[in-house]
Amino acid sequence: MITTVTLNPSIDREYFVDSNQVMKNQYIYTDEDVRVYPGGKGLIAAINLKNLGYTDVQNIGFVGGKQGLYFEKMVQNLDLTTNYINTDNEIRNNVKIIGKDPFTYTQYNDYTYSVDDYDVNQLIKRFKRGITSSKLIMIAGSIPEGVDFSIYKKLTNICHEMGKEVYLQASGEALNLALETEPRFVVPYFKHHKTILDKEIKTQSEFIEAGKRLQEHGARNVIIPFHCDRLLFAENGSVYKLTPEDYCIRNWLGASDAYNAGFFDYIERYGCDFLEANRQGAAAALSISESKSVFLESRKEITLNMSRIIIQELEV
Repeated sequence: MITTVTLNPSIDREYFVDSNQVMKNQYIYTDEDVRVYPGGKGLIAAINLKNLGYTDVQNIGFVGGKQGLYFEKMVQNLDLTTNYINTDNEIRNNVKIIGKDPFTYTQYNDYTYSVDDYDVNQLIKRFKRGITSSKLIMIAGSIPEGVDFSIYKKLTNICHEMGKEVYLQASGEALNLALETEPRFVVPYFKHHKTILDKEIKTQSEFIEAGKRLQEHGARNVIIPFHCDRLLFAENGSVYKLTPEDYCIRNWLGASDAYNAGFFDYIERYGCDFLEANRQGAAAALSISESKSVFLESRKEITLNMSRIIIQELEV
């Protein structure tokens, strides 16, 4: 069983228009120009892992309201096991408008979803039962309103008490608190602001300093996005820079989720070779970024890009 956790899922809607012009009516006439799919970090990685051939993949989290039932049905139609706490409030929606000529990308994120204490306690109980057969747990994404920032710390502690390792992608105070539990793999993300441990970062040297501070605060291995590259901080103290070669980005949607899935897939099959797992994660992300797809289709598209991923050790 593979387990991913998505506490703040969404219904993602993409609309492709000829030209995204303000104050002008836009008309969509074909199904190809509308995409509706279940979203949220952790969940998209789970869908990717299913497409890579894993037969037993579950996603744990919250869903809410009538839209939540629609969301859960979409996830089940993708052959994932849904292990959700159903709440009264409606799940959030994200709307993306993509202009074709010229290419433009506009996103509207809904952050109105909220969860109460009872549902949080139910999720913790469900989580303890649900991860029994998983050895590596992926916890990823933002936290809905009403959930304390300590939730990732609590979930990671549960994993460690049960002998499970954690891959954590988080930000802000939720990440800061979770570091105390010493998760195996930590990936900060910068959707709202470029800060790590409450300090703004801009230059490569500041990113490297931040990665080392994450390790000082408890992270064993760290992966930090740096523009289109990744800075890798291994458990032995070595620092590496990962760079894709000769790439042409056509699509930002789903690339980081593909990275997570590719990394996770390598660990599941071959064990913890940190650099090679990152190479496969980057090859998966490259496949998505050069296509129009949100989801990986097969392991073949990852394999084709492996030789284009360059990893070099930095002198720091």
